[in-house]
Amino acid sequence: MRRLVFNSLLGCAFVVATSAIWLSPHAQGQTVNAGSADLWVLLKKPHHIVLLRHSTAPGSVPESNDMNFNDCSIQRNLDQDGRAQAARIGDAFRKNGISSVRLYSSQYCRAIDTAKLTRLGPVTPLPILNQVNLVDVAGMRKAGSEGREFMRKLPAGQLTILVSHVTNISAIAGVNLDSGEMAVVHFEPSGELVVDGKITVP
Repeated sequence: MRRLVFNSLLGCAFVVATSAIWLSPHAQGQTVNAGSADLWVLLKKPHHIVLLRHSTAPGSVPESNDMNFNDCSIQRNLDQDGRAQAARIGDAFRKNGISSVRLYSSQYCRAIDTAKLTRLGPVTPLPILNQVNLVDVAGMRKAGSEGREFMRKLPAGQLTILVSHVTNISAIAGVNLDSGEMAVVHFEPSGELVVDGKITVP
C-alpha cells in the first residue's frame, strides 16, 4: 500500500493556488490506493484515527472563532442532505462492526451536529478543531501542530473520530476532503502522520 506521509517536525505552510489547499512541503503527495474494505478493517485495529469533515452545509455566512457557538443562527448549518449524510456515516460504522467511538468535534454547529447525528457516542467539543482560515498561514501551522499533538496523546484502545473542517484537516494531515468524507490516519514510530486512505459513504 502506498501511503501519504505528513512530516510533523519540519512542515512549513504554503498555499497551492490551483487547488486552494494548504500542505506541508513534506507531505509526499503519494497516491493513496487502499480500498474502503481495507480501511474499515484498519479501524478495528489500535492506533488508527478518523478525521471527518463535517457533512454538507451550504451557504456563506461570516463567522469567527470568537462568536457565540451556541447560536446556530449566525453560522452555516447542515442542510437536509447533510443531516442525512451524517446519519449514513454512523450507519456505515455500525454496518462494519463499529458501534461506539470516542467523538471530538469543532465547536461549530455543523460539526457538532455531524458528530451527534452519527449516534456513535457522546460528543466532546474541542476548540483546537475550530475552523481556521486557509490564508492564515500562522493559524494553519498552529492548527496542524496542535491537532497532531492532541492526536498523539489519544489512547489507542478505542477508535477516535475528530470532526472538523476542510482547512483544519488539510493542516493536520495534508489531505483534502469533501463534505462528509473521512481520512484514516495513524502515527509511525518516527512521529510521522500517515494517511492510510479515504472513506466516502454513499
